[in-house]
Amino acid sequence: MNTRALGLRWLVCAATTLSTGCSVGFGSSAHDVAVRVEGGTIAVHVDGKLFTALRSDPDARKLYLHPLLSASGRRVTRAFPMEQVAGESTDHAHQRGVWIGSESVSGIDFWENESSYDRPNRGTVKLTEVTDVRSGSGEGAFTLHAAWLAPEGDARIEETRVMAFRASGDQRIVDIDLQLLAKAPVTFADNHDAILGLRLATAFEENHGGQAVNAEGVRGWERLRGTRSAWVDWRANVEGETLGVAVMDHPSNFRFPTPWHVRDYALLFASPFASRDYSPSAPDGSVSLRPGDALRLRYRILVHRADVDVAAAFTSFATR
Repeated sequence: MNTRALGLRWLVCAATTLSTGCSVGFGSSAHDVAVRVEGGTIAVHVDGKLFTALRSDPDARKLYLHPLLSASGRRVTRAFPMEQVAGESTDHAHQRGVWIGSESVSGIDFWENESSYDRPNRGTVKLTEVTDVRSGSGEGAFTLHAAWLAPEGDARIEETRVMAFRASGDQRIVDIDLQLLAKAPVTFADNHDAILGLRLATAFEENHGGQAVNAEGVRGWERLRGTRSAWVDWRANVEGETLGVAVMDHPSNFRFPTPWHVRDYALLFASPFASRDYSPSAPDGSVSLRPGDALRLRYRILVHRADVDVAAAFTSFATR
């Protein structure tokens, strides 16, 4: 199905319309947010302490955030396979912190594409440039440019991603403003392994007491999987502190509210292409782009303490 057939005129936009300053302005704060480009790593520090880092090491074959830390310095994403931590699970090595990709783009895998995997048609998301780096009081940001390369080496998608980082009180925010520009005809298959993935820390797993809830109050991975909602908030006791990681789908995104792919082992994906993958009787959710078409998606990740009103936080994001 071509994007134009969806009747969603805001799905496709010209590549030149993405503003590098879009959705990155925040209120003032006393916290200093510093963004530092160090080779293939873009580190974000708050008041001199690491918040997160965007990494592009070749073994991963994609870009990912690791680690993602709370205001108190507690890790909310799994360390494996980047680090070995006693007691952590070691399944699904491709599930690295926070990442963006798709398991099937015209048959090319930009999701389960680790160098160590023996899988056919593995693509590579290659960082090509970092621009518009900003640091400041309360917020920092950068724009990354990346090429989604087929196994033969030709670019199928040109990615432009604005990432903004905010520190306000004991909240930490990552805003993602993503544009995927087709360089060749491509189809995102109806598949739940796309487009924003998070593998949270062991404490968030259901058998360790963690639990996810969506905007409608639905709880537990089996009821959440495939359910559409504006946001999902996963909470857990992490080293004695109750923390939440809320992932929000912006109302401007196509098929808002998105369906979510959730597993009990603290896996959470915003999966806008998945439709028939969740229900065989549902319509085909695949999306096709012609050369020059671009798909824009916006998400927010909020790392917070238990007393934060996630619904109010979503309203603030939705009005940006």
